[in-house]
Amino acid sequence: MRRVSSRDSSQTIEGRRKPLPRRRCGFTLIELLVVTSIIAILISLIAPGIGAVRKRSRKFKCKMNLRSIAFDFAMFADPVLGGERGDDGDGSLFWLDTFQESQYRIDEFWDRQGVLFNGDVADLGVMSCPNVQGEVSLHNNIPCRSGAVGPYRNVSYGFNLRLDSPELKIGEMWTARPRRMSARILEAGGMVPLAFDIDGTTAEKRDIIPYYSAPPLPDREPGRPYDDGNVWFPSSRHSGKTQIAFAGGEVMCSPDISPEANPEWRWDFQDIR
Repeated sequence: MRRVSSRDSSQTIEGRRKPLPRRRCGFTLIELLVVTSIIAILISLIAPGIGAVRKRSRKFKCKMNLRSIAFDFAMFADPVLGGERGDDGDGSLFWLDTFQESQYRIDEFWDRQGVLFNGDVADLGVMSCPNVQGEVSLHNNIPCRSGAVGPYRNVSYGFNLRLDSPELKIGEMWTARPRRMSARILEAGGMVPLAFDIDGTTAEKRDIIPYYSAPPLPDREPGRPYDDGNVWFPSSRHSGKTQIAFAGGEVMCSPDISPEANPEWRWDFQDIR
């Protein structure tokens, strides 16, 4: 039997200790750059589609809100089918302001703790457009027309001011003042504008409550209260378009909701008895 010398043993141990070639792991810088570029390209292709879907979703939600407002108004205005009218009772006349209070759940319709509520615009339910974001405050001890909902820039919808405060001529002077409404608006046909997207920021800059708005009407006798355009501030926040609900329940989306662009809409309707 051959004996292993110390020299052979040393060589054998050294041979065993010799490291084996190691396999390369991970990515090279070039590979990482290629993968990153592919991901960036995919994101750039997908992002516009996702953004478009989100816009359509917000627009649809806003449309459903306005449709719900129009439906609730029809129920509120009907003397037979009308639900809770708060201080207006169950007679044939009601204030448009009271209807808004029922939608915001303020004043006599208050169902929250305390007398002041601070929250997100989304907490307003159907009275909030998804494209309007921010904080809102609600007061339960003052009527809507006195500024119960604010800040004004975060209010989503305005109502047709001529429905709330018709234009009246007293002697030689034109004036406008709040008047009670009746179910006549439900009998007037479906194209009477009721509520629409409004620009609360513009109303705030003009120091006007944003809950009501009315456009100037063409070919009219000078001196009418709303024909200077100061109370007209619709918002085109849906890709340059404004959504509007009519008393008949229909909701439309248009790049221009002015009377000149839509002569068939009854902006001039006033519930004067």
